[in-house]
Amino acid sequence: MPSQTALPPEIEAVATPDISPEGVITLRRRYFADNMISLREGEELFAIAERIGDKGCREWHQFFSEAITELLVNQVEPRGYLSLENADWFIARIKADGHVLLKTEFETLLKVMEHARRVPDVLAAFALGLVRDIVISGEGESVTGEHHAPGIVTPADVAAMRRVLFVASSEGFNAVTRKEADVLFDIADATAGAENDPAFDDLFARAIANHLFGEVGRHAPAREEALRREAWLDERRPLGSGIGALLRGAFFGGREERRPAPPPAPASNDVVTTEEALWLKSRIRHNGVVGSAEKALLNFLREEAAHIDPALDQLLEEAAR
Repeated sequence: MPSQTALPPEIEAVATPDISPEGVITLRRRYFADNMISLREGEELFAIAERIGDKGCREWHQFFSEAITELLVNQVEPRGYLSLENADWFIARIKADGHVLLKTEFETLLKVMEHARRVPDVLAAFALGLVRDIVISGEGESVTGEHHAPGIVTPADVAAMRRVLFVASSEGFNAVTRKEADVLFDIADATAGAENDPAFDDLFARAIANHLFGEVGRHAPAREEALRREAWLDERRPLGSGIGALLRGAFFGGREERRPAPPPAPASNDVVTTEEALWLKSRIRHNGVVGSAEKALLNFLREEAAHIDPALDQLLEEAAR
């Protein structure tokens, strides 16, 4: 369904599939004039993206990603904490035009997740769900670069899944969430028996194990705690130039200057609890088939887990045959 958002005449004139770098300059002057982008202007940007499609110059794609990231990530308090309300708005805008996802939108989705300090679980699961829909429909050329038969996982699909999972945890804040794990199981169920790319089995096994073995690495503080710390820093900044930046680096890991060092290996807590085992059992038995990805997971758990709840014993035996 075409967007109903009205555009100013000067923007209408440049919002075409053959938009030029000069046209992008016109957009930058309008939307970055006051260094703030409103949700209304965000609506206009998505309307422009719909008109341009996956064509347009490199400068357009860069501008769109920068503008939406500025709106959702950099204009919030505290900086970098994407709210659930803004995540829901973002998802609704991507779904609004009713077409197969634009590459511009997918790349922007990844950029937003990469730059945010905290991303609501729903957004990362939504991104992975887009790849699931592409796998099932085969219509993923704008995102993965190919069309293929529906219901099969190709190397391009695996690469797209890997990108989503990487940016969702690239700052080391969280492990794979239950929502993301459920989407991966949906993909495994939908492609059971298909000649999937072998790399999917390994990715699936490691991602689900990551979820089961718990959250790893540095965690961003909750938004409310981060706001309290921001206020604390504001009160103390007059004490000396640079002190606020130093304290900010201590709280947030100096993200502005460098990526954090890899976290140390956690103490062994690689166990599959009763709740996790029952969830796994229900997911694996969901379609009545233990597929190759699920067998890879079970065998991986047998080798890596310090303890597995007995509820999985029968499935482990089946996977070993």
